[in-house]
Amino acid sequence: MEITFSWNKPIAQIADEATGGKQTLLFMASEAKRMMEPYVPARDMVLSRNVRVYVEAGEGIVHYMSPYARYQYHGILMVSRITGSPWARQGESKVKTGRALVHSKSRHPLATAHWDKAMKTARLNDYVSAVQSYIHGGRL
Repeated sequence: MEITFSWNKPIAQIADEATGGKQTLLFMASEAKRMMEPYVPARDMVLSRNVRVYVEAGEGIVHYMSPYARYQYHGILMVSRITGSPWARQGESKVKTGRALVHSKSRHPLATAHWDKAMKTARLNDYVSAVQSYIHGGRL
């Protein structure tokens, strides 16, 4: 006996529909943003509030929009090329010093560089459960 099988849709489309497609990717990015917030350095919470969540090229993106986000994320002190101060004027470029930033723990005790990795270490199981629950419509 010979059986032939053919898909009516491309396999990528079937997988996309089964997992919820762009809506699921957007949920995943939003959930990651929510879970990362305690780890984002935040003297005045501007960095953690100035965030855009979107889907691009089949990936959920969490984009921290503040001009100093990269500086905080890498956790390396950068100073003005001209004055040597960490406070640079608009248009002034900065250089890395090789010294680690010290994040204030008084207002945000979990704040750290590479906050996405800190969140994954601490909350990966919670994140996976939330995504599974979303895909299954609240049913696991």
